[in-house]
Amino acid sequence: MIELRTSRAPRRSRSGNVALGAALMLMPLSLLAGLGVDFGRAWMAQDRLGQAVDSAALAGARVLGSRDPAIDARMFFDANFSERPGVSVDSFQVTPSADGQTLDITATGRIGTTFLQLAGSRWQTLPIAASATGRRTTMGMELALVLDVTGSMAGTSMTQMRLAASDLVGILFGNRSTLDTLFISVVPYSSTVNLGPDRAAWLQGGPASLSAYAPFRWRGCVEARQGGEDQTDTPPLQAPFQPFLYASTRSRTAAQEFGFNSKKNGPVFGDADWGTTPTITSNETADPDDIDTLDPHLARTAANNRKGPNVGCGQPVAGLTNDRRALEHIIASLQPTSRGGTMGNVGLQAGWMTLSPRWRGLWGTSVWGTTTPPGLPLDYPGPRDFMVKVVVMMTDGDNLWYDYARPPTADYTAYGRLSAGRLGTTNAGAATTRINERMTTLCNNIKAQGIRIYTITLKTSPATRALYQGCASGPGYYFHAPNASDLRTAFREIGTQLGNLRLER
Repeated sequence: MIELRTSRAPRRSRSGNVALGAALMLMPLSLLAGLGVDFGRAWMAQDRLGQAVDSAALAGARVLGSRDPAIDARMFFDANFSERPGVSVDSFQVTPSADGQTLDITATGRIGTTFLQLAGSRWQTLPIAASATGRRTTMGMELALVLDVTGSMAGTSMTQMRLAASDLVGILFGNRSTLDTLFISVVPYSSTVNLGPDRAAWLQGGPASLSAYAPFRWRGCVEARQGGEDQTDTPPLQAPFQPFLYASTRSRTAAQEFGFNSKKNGPVFGDADWGTTPTITSNETADPDDIDTLDPHLARTAANNRKGPNVGCGQPVAGLTNDRRALEHIIASLQPTSRGGTMGNVGLQAGWMTLSPRWRGLWGTSVWGTTTPPGLPLDYPGPRDFMVKVVVMMTDGDNLWYDYARPPTADYTAYGRLSAGRLGTTNAGAATTRINERMTTLCNNIKAQGIRIYTITLKTSPATRALYQGCASGPGYYFHAPNASDLRTAFREIGTQLGNLRLER
């Protein structure tokens, strides 16, 4: 049997070569995979850093002009970027602009690598950085500052209110003296409101209705309009005002209607014995006459023991203006007005009148020297309009009649004397309830037009706090100041809320 054999060259094993090649390829592939992991982690850290910086820029810009923006910026940054293992923040810089309108935030940091460091010591960390600019701009705004200047505000309360209102103006204007998008009115009120001594055309009967003031002059205060018109923004052509006239009680004193202190001293003076006739025979010392000046800096009743047709009539309204210095001067000139009591609703209504488009072109130049442009107030804004109308109202007391310690009972106010029963009652407690009801209706009517209402109470009773809280546009629009020193905090917070923020890249 023949056996066939085939001869072949011996085969070499290739498994070692493949293993070696795979090993050589694994290193760069692993490095590439690790690079992807490390850069992915860096990208996520960078994204979180950017979001934290954006948040910080908006938070810091929100308080520009009211407090140190670095504190709020850092707080929001830390809340949105907590350092994790391998991630660290090297720097965090907050730089406000010179004009106080923008805030630059820059943050840098590092993230430790896991795989990439195999490529060398320079790759042990990857840098991350982010920056943002928060711009604080003032939206188109018409703002009425409705401020309580009743006698109880005298002293520290008045001082703090003036500072607080100026703070608000400063926050909104920033470092600028004028703004084409911001106009502010100032409305002082007590138991009446002063529309200005040059507004006789707004009165029922016009200038002829002022003859009863002789030998004095009408300062500009008006009574509350009747027939529900104390809750509207009806212009004076459709619903004219009655002038505020504190009628003299001299004839009643001369008739000895109020009795005697004693047979020796003669009759008791009334709370408004002004004029020269009839003659009063008495040994009592008469109160000083009211000077009835039309100077807005002096047009007020500085003390209870005054007399004249304008007792209780305070300083006049200043219509919308964008002159910052003039606004600050008016606010700094505000003084308390004694007598009458507090009628917050008449002040609130006057504030509405300075914002209502139904009063467009009526305010003109005030006795303070400020001028409202003829095209203002603007129409009520729509939901997409970049403007807003705002009332900021502050009080330190309940709505009530004050009773000076002389007859007859209860002072004269925008609703006359309590005894006249113009509110449907002669009971003081019931009258306060009626005024509060009117004020609530007025608040709702104003808010129905899209006007934001901020309210601030200083001290005050629980009932008044509830009234003003209900009048505000929402819980975040009401502030209570337990003490006068807290007023500035409230006004500043309102200022920051009214600032409109924009983030720039």
